[in-house]
Amino acid sequence: MYEVTQSYIDAIAAPVRRVYGKLQIDYTDPYIDQSISITASENNYTSHPSQAADGIRESGGKFAVLGDWALGDDRVLAPSRPEYAQMGWWSEQVSQADGTFATPVSLTAEFHSRPIYELLVVGDNACEEYPVDFTITLYSDEAVVHTETVVDNTEIVWQKDIEDINEVTKMVLSITKWSHPNRHAKILELITSIQEIYEGDDIISINLLEEREVSQGSLPVGNISANEIDIRLNNQSRKFDVGNKQSPLYQLLKANRRIKAWLGVECWEVRD
Repeated sequence: MYEVTQSYIDAIAAPVRRVYGKLQIDYTDPYIDQSISITASENNYTSHPSQAADGIRESGGKFAVLGDWALGDDRVLAPSRPEYAQMGWWSEQVSQADGTFATPVSLTAEFHSRPIYELLVVGDNACEEYPVDFTITLYSDEAVVHTETVVDNTEIVWQKDIEDINEVTKMVLSITKWSHPNRHAKILELITSIQEIYEGDDIISINLLEEREVSQGSLPVGNISANEIDIRLNNQSRKFDVGNKQSPLYQLLKANRRIKAWLGVECWEVRD
């Protein structure tokens, strides 16, 4: 269990109180949804394209690059394995003097059919580099369903809400110009997770079964916690109907989604 303050314990046990709930559900958790496959038109031998779909937008550091690194700079060595540090995808070629690439570099994400209502491209925050001119193309099977062309971008984290597009199976990012000359293209994140937060009347009930470990473990190798949570949400809008193709959650209502829950309390002083 998470530790809470004494003031929270006093408030939650008060004779007169109002308890509030909050739920966060990740409908496309990359650690659960194993259907995502990332491929690149080219790949620097040290980079890790799979990290472009792990939900992490911060670089693990300023990674040393041959020809762009002096002894004593605040640089770190590139990770040999993706679990060692967040590096994302790097292109093999570097940009020309004007920032353009001799041939466009691209990153492709393929996944099971899902809705897309937000586009995201994250550059390298550690070195403050980003794509300037690029195109994002969405496919449903092999048919193009949306094309977004961006020119003169100045944001390391570029985001844009779009009209909901259902049954998307592939996303292709094609970069033609980078923010700095003689640099590799560096993309830390391409896939947006679909996450929703529910509060107030959206929540009908929350039932939590949470095991507590005794002060001394009863097993020599430690104890196992198997917590459970059951929730009921208001479906008046029919967004949770499995067959509702107009719902932003169409094709995402599956088992084993990650759920985070919070309880808050408002209490009043009882006077005689």
